[in-house]
Amino acid sequence: MLEQVGPVGTETAALSACAGRVLARQVVARADIPPFDRSPYDGYAFRSQDVENASEQSPVTLRIVDYIAAGDVPHTCIRAGEAAHLMTGAPVPEGADAVLPFERTRFTEEAVTIDTPVKSGSNVVYAGEDVRKGTILCSPGVRIDAGLAGTLAGQGIFTPCVYKKPLVGVISTGSEILEENEEPSPGHIYNSNRYSLQAACELAGCRTVYMGTAGDDRDVIAGLIGEAFRTCDAVILSGGVSVGDFDCTPEAMVLSGVRLLAHGLALKPGMAGAYGIYDSSNENGPYSGDKSSYSGENGPYSGDKSSYSGDGSRAVPVFGLSGNPAACMTAFYAVVLPVLRRQMGFAPGACLPPQIRVRLSKDYSRKNQSARLLRGKVDLTAVVQEMEITGGQGNQVLSSVAGSNAFAEIPAGETVQAQETVHAFLMGEF
Repeated sequence: MLEQVGPVGTETAALSACAGRVLARQVVARADIPPFDRSPYDGYAFRSQDVENASEQSPVTLRIVDYIAAGDVPHTCIRAGEAAHLMTGAPVPEGADAVLPFERTRFTEEAVTIDTPVKSGSNVVYAGEDVRKGTILCSPGVRIDAGLAGTLAGQGIFTPCVYKKPLVGVISTGSEILEENEEPSPGHIYNSNRYSLQAACELAGCRTVYMGTAGDDRDVIAGLIGEAFRTCDAVILSGGVSVGDFDCTPEAMVLSGVRLLAHGLALKPGMAGAYGIYDSSNENGPYSGDKSSYSGENGPYSGDKSSYSGDGSRAVPVFGLSGNPAACMTAFYAVVLPVLRRQMGFAPGACLPPQIRVRLSKDYSRKNQSARLLRGKVDLTAVVQEMEITGGQGNQVLSSVAGSNAFAEIPAGETVQAQETVHAFLMGEF
């Protein structure tokens, strides 16, 4: 299914509404960030050579010749024996090559006194230290997180090109299903799968529309699938996929023009299921309700072409999942979600979930003929994870936040060597 589908399209969107969206185009830095040498502190800028011999016994006093606020520009060049009073974010004036915070100096309105040597480059954030002009900031297929959003804004990119959110049509089957406005009755259950599936899809970054309940009627199911094809990028059905007398979802999928790829999986839970692709270039179009033109188990609908309203190119994945809630959601995460992520625009390598190693908290002695997926919780704090330090770590370097998901804690007064372990905590989504 991953080979059959692709992103559903692109659009530009306001950056303020792009959190979690997937970038559709490569982004190249238009300018250096920061665009000029700047101070990370409120303090004084001066020539380092003027204080190279400074000490508590022999302090150096420099004359203040300029005051530079953030957003201002230097008014003069700094020469021997001079300093500029500047605020956080202000440009470092020509001639100065070091900055010292206020609290590490003694000062009056006219002069500043320094009693320690300061190396050239100290406390100067150089132009391009965060991002260099021409650098590839991000490739297509990456989700926009807080760091990337800020990096895009720093480049003046406020309407990035992103992939559209797939619209997923959800269909429920089964005569026992009750909707929220129906009164409970013997032998009936409320439709929980609908809400689980819609929540899972929307949390993943898709949009959903509920197409309705079809009972156990093959033609009604096929009709709802056909309606979904007109507007939806993917279709999920729950129920009617086993081998019982009233399980007709796979037949309805074929009737509506779906090419089945699998009917049943070697997986527990989630063995019952039907998976296929509807090619919207199919000249016959989706099923329109005339069951007399159904041509048997393997024959697609061959009726009125006027019912077709596709764009002639979309491959729409169709997932028939078990009506059993646990099996339904297991199959969703194992099979459906990777395909939806591909439709969302994620790079192929990012569609499948990452794998980690875990230790089970209890025995599991039951033998199964097929693979078994056990539901459980993983305590990430109990496992040492490999952490890659991303880019520069200065307090002005926002680009290294993009793509990161954790902070490592380095205790006060300590250094850390490669391969040593430290405490860390996760940020946001992971």
